[in-house]
Amino acid sequence: MNRMWMLVAALGGAGACAQAGAADLSGVKTYLDGRLGRMVQGTQALGTAADRYYELARAAKFDYRRLAAQPQAVRAALNAARAGWEKASPLYEDVEGIVAGVESLSRFDVILDAGTSAAEGGENVVPFDLKLPSGRVLARPGNLFGVNEGALWGTVKAYSSGVPFDLNGNGRIEFGEQLPDANVLKAAAAELGAQGRALQVAAQAWSPTREDVFGALIGNVPTVGPVFFEDWKTSPFVLGAKSTRKDFVAISRMSDLVGNVGSWQAMYRGLSADVKARNPALDGQIGAGLRDLSALAGRLVAREKTRRYTPEQAEALQKEAQNRATVVAGRITQAAALLGVKVQ
Repeated sequence: MNRMWMLVAALGGAGACAQAGAADLSGVKTYLDGRLGRMVQGTQALGTAADRYYELARAAKFDYRRLAAQPQAVRAALNAARAGWEKASPLYEDVEGIVAGVESLSRFDVILDAGTSAAEGGENVVPFDLKLPSGRVLARPGNLFGVNEGALWGTVKAYSSGVPFDLNGNGRIEFGEQLPDANVLKAAAAELGAQGRALQVAAQAWSPTREDVFGALIGNVPTVGPVFFEDWKTSPFVLGAKSTRKDFVAISRMSDLVGNVGSWQAMYRGLSADVKARNPALDGQIGAGLRDLSALAGRLVAREKTRRYTPEQAEALQKEAQNRATVVAGRITQAAALLGVKVQ
């Protein structure tokens, strides 16, 4: 999350661009707008379910053991909330490479998916406080997808009631099965919805340029190893119950990588014709390299359904993927130079 934003900021700036033969980037905007529209639908579903859960908790006077005695209603609300989050989060990952890499949109990546909490510190502390219906304020709590995940899957103690609850109804208490603090979930879901809509408006006003797209690609592609794989290695998808992560517990980081590479491919499709006109071999190499990265991450996602990689295996896979990403990023940089786009 935060490391991705830092790398984008460091690598993603772009300078002046030669205007002759400028690419048709309308497909990039269509891709972004379409996925953001569906993401907002997911956040709306999350918000509606969070409100329903809050009303149940309020009727129980926020006595969560009493609330747990209404299993059907509580299950319906919380499963709907999780489903909304699980719809919205991957759709954001599908566009994160664009949002994080474009100067006019990048603040939303900090707010939604990349920012840290005040307690964590660093350069990317989120710029907002979260006011709860109870009147309590969570100062700079961290990015909104993370706060909602921490509440819904019980990985952040401060966002949980601490009361176990058999959410899937199988008669056992399993990972993540605790009742969320209703005040936190309601406020976090509402803010995620509001910020998602604000991003949608900003994205609709954005007109892509070659500077934007090359800058976003050169800033994002190198994050494969130090961001996605680094997060994955410490997640339950590799370490199982030994993991102490509070985020990336509901959806594998490899699935997130598939989504991000998809956004890189969408961006490069807008540039491909210009690159191909100048150097067909280079265009083919870039396209193939992005497809290979997507396929590698996709294979890992599929295999995770039946096995868990050891930390040593994950380390080796990280090196392989980063080597591929480095080559692709170098070729994209070469293409930018070929077209007269100066990338810092």
